[in-house]
Amino acid sequence: MQKIFSTRIDEALLNEMDRVTRRAGITKKQFLEDAIRARARELSAAPAPDVWEETRGAWKRRERPATTVRTARSAFQRSIERHQG
Repeated sequence: MQKIFSTRIDEALLNEMDRVTRRAGITKKQFLEDAIRARARELSAAPAPDVWEETRGAWKRRERPATTVRTARSAFQRSIERHQG
């Protein structure tokens, strides 16, 4: 099934697409489909990011865990009391 796709692009890119498609003898639709497929292949070939590597150290805090828990519980309790009153 084919769907209609609409987007705004820079005029310079549109002119470039016109030149390329005329030179290659293909339609703009074919050009865009090929470009999307090529980009999708490129992204799927790239290694998946390592979540553990990216988040390592994100939880390092100067305060003790008990202090963090106490602060969070206090904020939660204030929120509950504000909405109950």
